[in-house]
Amino acid sequence: MKNPVNILKFLEASADPRSTVIVGLGNLDRADDGAGIVLAEQLKVHYSDQVFSEKEQSVESIVLYLLERNDAETFLFIDSADFGGRPGEVRMFQVEDAKRFVPAFSTHKVPIALLMELLAQRGKKPILLGIQPESLEFLGKMSISVEKRLVLLEKLLKRFLRIKSSGYLCSGHFYF
Repeated sequence: MKNPVNILKFLEASADPRSTVIVGLGNLDRADDGAGIVLAEQLKVHYSDQVFSEKEQSVESIVLYLLERNDAETFLFIDSADFGGRPGEVRMFQVEDAKRFVPAFSTHKVPIALLMELLAQRGKKPILLGIQPESLEFLGKMSISVEKRLVLLEKLLKRFLRIKSSGYLCSGHFYF
């Protein structure tokens, strides 16, 4: 997305904020790979019933727990994803996109693309918000480009979670 507002428009068109759960993924020991967890932890302060983090438990445990909740319809996974973009660039992947662009190998026990496919088969709407890492250095510091993007994403996601109804229609690939 060249314009960050497109992320907000995409989410507004794709999901009801009242039935959206956010799951932050990553590895805090590997520089930018911890971006999803860092963002989720920031959002959890205000939205503890809708935001979950791999920091406390595995993504598989989170998904199993959320599948039991009838109010969880859209699953927004936030994770570092190397899709060949500029450091800090963000792209939104739906199930078909994730199967094509997100590698089958993963640092997660169950690859995110497979989890997304299983959720879709159960009638849920999985979306991956991928953040292009600059560094995955072990015990490295998060890059400035990813840190800056997280500040913007936190604002956008807080705004989305406060929205009571959506009114935008969007289609296509979204990235910035």
